[in-house]
Amino acid sequence: MLSFFLATAACLLYVSTVNGASDPEYDHQKTTYKASFEPISCRDSVTASPFFSPDSSIEMYVQLIESATTSIDLYTPGFSSWSRCTPFEGCTGCSLSNMRNESFPVFPALLNAVHEKNVKVRIMTNDYGQKTCQDKISPLDWLYLNGIEVKTFRSVTFMHSKVMIVDKGKKTSISSVNFSYTSFNENREAGVVMSEDCKEAVSFVLSVFEYDWNKGSTYSPTNTYSSAEIEYITNSSSLPVRLPTPRHIPDAFVTIVSNVSNVELTALYTSPDYALSELNKTLQSVKKSFQLMIYQITDSQLCSAIANMKSNGIDVKLLVSSHIFSTTDWRSAQACYGMLHKNGVVIQKTPSYYTYSHQKFWIVDGEEVHLSTGNWSPTDYPVGNVYPPYGATGWQDSNRNFIVGMKSSQIVKIFEGVLEGDWKNGVLWKPYH
Repeated sequence: MLSFFLATAACLLYVSTVNGASDPEYDHQKTTYKASFEPISCRDSVTASPFFSPDSSIEMYVQLIESATTSIDLYTPGFSSWSRCTPFEGCTGCSLSNMRNESFPVFPALLNAVHEKNVKVRIMTNDYGQKTCQDKISPLDWLYLNGIEVKTFRSVTFMHSKVMIVDKGKKTSISSVNFSYTSFNENREAGVVMSEDCKEAVSFVLSVFEYDWNKGSTYSPTNTYSSAEIEYITNSSSLPVRLPTPRHIPDAFVTIVSNVSNVELTALYTSPDYALSELNKTLQSVKKSFQLMIYQITDSQLCSAIANMKSNGIDVKLLVSSHIFSTTDWRSAQACYGMLHKNGVVIQKTPSYYTYSHQKFWIVDGEEVHLSTGNWSPTDYPVGNVYPPYGATGWQDSNRNFIVGMKSSQIVKIFEGVLEGDWKNGVLWKPYH
């Protein structure tokens, strides 16, 4: 399923370095990535707008794209068609007429931004090694041929970020939302749009994106198209942007989008870099309570940190996805939850009416919310500051992610509401025998 991109696909990608991507001697096989983006915080308050799937994510993304006047820089692990043009296996693509009528609203919204407002769009994604089927066209081919720049990620093993930067940081979205129908319409996901008021935050996100962009490999279609086909593909007529009717789930907790002012950014960092050390600092700072709503925990060290909090008298609340896509991840997660269960941690599973509860956020002492694009997995919080490339001695699988910490009583209330609402409709986790 394209809503979650298999970890094995990541092994097709090699690690790059802090220096020399433009150097003709640059060799992915012989160089390493060294952590360079140090975490920041910001005392200047921002306006933050939390949003959640399946309630408002697609509407929020379309609004962001339509608000752009000059530029859109976009991280997405993949670009999945809503019109069945991107099968998971084999070649990808569909007919030109079907692709022009692609139902994923982000697709026409991006094209309209380019053609109607001359917005410069850059997309950073992963290379899954798929080619476009003969006599077909893929979404990325179509976007590329319409002047949208596309690059595949090369900085570390896998690009797991879900980030959109509009007008060089006038608005920035950080979320768990993948570009798939499932992620927008069937999952529980969580994200936030931040204003540009904190210049340090804007500079940080832009710097990481520019670094990854400069290291990336330029995407180009594997098919060729006739002049008549190119004329059809690049037709600049406005395309309809149709938002799907929100899925109605009886008795489900439904979120609304609120604009919250005077939000303090207590943390902003990227993985791999200093992600593990920063998360450990946060966990060690907890004094009274810790609430975690996350897709999965497969990192044994982070699992032990939760057990330690519980043994130290901290009130721990853990809500995890009722479904996990990968069997390997499911087994690792059950081992973690079993250990926590033995240590007295009550674990609740999210309602089964979500395909996946794919959000990743935690609330510290009822005072601040931390939101991540990555799970609590070894790939998202790897050990060390130097990451040898795939195949080299000591190599490790590592992902690019973003994590933001926000301090605001209103922000806490919104995220606690989601956690409590889904907790109420969930079921108690029990050991598997």
